[in-house]
Amino acid sequence: MSILAAMTASATLFLLLVYVIRSRGVTSGEARLRYLSPSRDVRVEEDGDEATLVRRSASSIPAINRWLSTRGYADRWAFELERADLKLRPGEYFLMRVCLAVVTAVLFALIGRSAPALLIGIVAGGMAYQLPAVWVRLRMKRRIEKINKQLPETIGLIASGVRAGFAFAQSVDVTAQRVGPPISVELNRMLVDINLGASTEDALQAMNQRIGSDDVDIVVTAILIQRNTGGNLAEVLETVTETMRDRERIAGEIKTLTSSQRLTGWVLSLWPAALGLIFFAINPGMMSLMWTTTAGLVLLGIWVVLNTMGILTIRRILDIDI
Repeated sequence: MSILAAMTASATLFLLLVYVIRSRGVTSGEARLRYLSPSRDVRVEEDGDEATLVRRSASSIPAINRWLSTRGYADRWAFELERADLKLRPGEYFLMRVCLAVVTAVLFALIGRSAPALLIGIVAGGMAYQLPAVWVRLRMKRRIEKINKQLPETIGLIASGVRAGFAFAQSVDVTAQRVGPPISVELNRMLVDINLGASTEDALQAMNQRIGSDDVDIVVTAILIQRNTGGNLAEVLETVTETMRDRERIAGEIKTLTSSQRLTGWVLSLWPAALGLIFFAINPGMMSLMWTTTAGLVLLGIWVVLNTMGILTIRRILDIDI
């Protein structure tokens, strides 16, 4: 029961951190745009032929951010946090992960008060350190999915505006007023970059980097090619929209056809853990040997490794690229 108490305390701490972060988040699109505008903390710089997103060094935790920058974590985490729509600096994100890992490890070690419990605490601390990263990636994935769902309608509106005689920037402005977030925030930010002096090509490339969506990359590439080679932009956008809708239809069909296999994979992955909880409820003393003896810890570690490999293998098999 002590292990369950430590797990409960760690989960509570993580949920508390999530609540604090989300309560600090910018809720309105206008406020989010002010927070993300180049005049605040992000600017677009041109590096060769590609536009790169560079965060300014000003931060609430400058020393930690400098240390992270020297090791290459700051820029990568800045992109991930921005794509996840989180108002966090890389230094704050790092401190949150370290705090959660240390508290989890200490709780497990103090509650167990033994060498095996110390080992479990170290492993649990490492897992707790990765937990916020998993949460951020899930938020990134959900936000990209929302943008991908909004993209066909958005591109259709831009194409209609261009066909009606509006310039590209004007069509984007009108579209941003009619669609909702999160894509409206990105469109407005692209317009801010253009108004601050960036070229349309650089603003499009910067938006593509910020979002990190394959569908957005297709749209941006098509627009850039049309601007370099000429042609009817409205027809190009309509063709891209039809292609995206076809891809979405095929993806839905594949998801339907593989639903049974995905369910089987989850059952095979979660069944050992569920069976262990059932045995623990029936005979706690016998199951406690799994984390109080060396042999039990070895077997538990082997199970974690093999089960993780099984989950990743099943997901890789069912991840069909369209």
